[in-house]
Amino acid sequence: MFNKMKLAAALVMGLAAGLLTTSTAMAETLEAVKDRGKVVVGIQGDNPPYGFLNSQGQNDGYDADVAKLFGEYLGVSVEFFIVTNPNRIAALQTGKVDILFSTLSMTAERAKALQYSKPYAEQPFTVLGAKSEAMTGIDDLKGKVVGVPKGSLMDIQLTKLATESEIRRFDDDSATVQALLSGQVDAVGGSMFYAARLEQQAPGKFENKFSTSSLYIGAGTRSGEKEWNAAVNSFVDEVAANGKLAALYEKWFSMELPDLNKSVEGVPFTVN
Repeated sequence: MFNKMKLAAALVMGLAAGLLTTSTAMAETLEAVKDRGKVVVGIQGDNPPYGFLNSQGQNDGYDADVAKLFGEYLGVSVEFFIVTNPNRIAALQTGKVDILFSTLSMTAERAKALQYSKPYAEQPFTVLGAKSEAMTGIDDLKGKVVGVPKGSLMDIQLTKLATESEIRRFDDDSATVQALLSGQVDAVGGSMFYAARLEQQAPGKFENKFSTSSLYIGAGTRSGEKEWNAAVNSFVDEVAANGKLAALYEKWFSMELPDLNKSVEGVPFTVN
């Protein structure tokens, strides 16, 4: 699905994500960021092919490439700041980052805490487990231990739906994948791209069992900041129209760019 060498590097380097230094961003206005000449982007460090650290310890992936294009659009350099599912919104709200390109799936609940941009990607979610296990739906998770990244969409979904399962929460995507590999859990809920990571480390043993949902991904800015929201929406329109977004989709997912022009209930793409 994506370059195996990049994946292997991501699995190792992603473990170091939490060791990066903190940013000095302080809820800067768009004009202040342009004057400073640098935008601080919150991004995941352990979730290939979206955001991960490559073998050189550099941020890589679809989100990283989109963020670099956004920096070019603003005419500034990009500084990456590693975030996780539990802390990314707080990092935005407290000014540690200027914007999130962090595989931020769109939900009405999250929209109460930040401002989403127009979608720039779509993320399919699945439950993954051993090929030897029969799992075709939520009912098959009864009595099983299911791992999820803490604070992720799958944490929310499976907590609500898999009421007869034990939901075990892990700090990030890498820890969730490792939990399945090590036998701590019977299944995990996460991105469909977990499958490639599992195949890399345990060939022929695990697979996507069934889909749960597919949600748009948007950039995140602070609530009420019209200038930031307008800038990122204009950027998304531009890279969608000029083919750059489609090229990145093919590069990282070996897929065509999906239809990103649908509305999401409870999620406004513009500041009211």
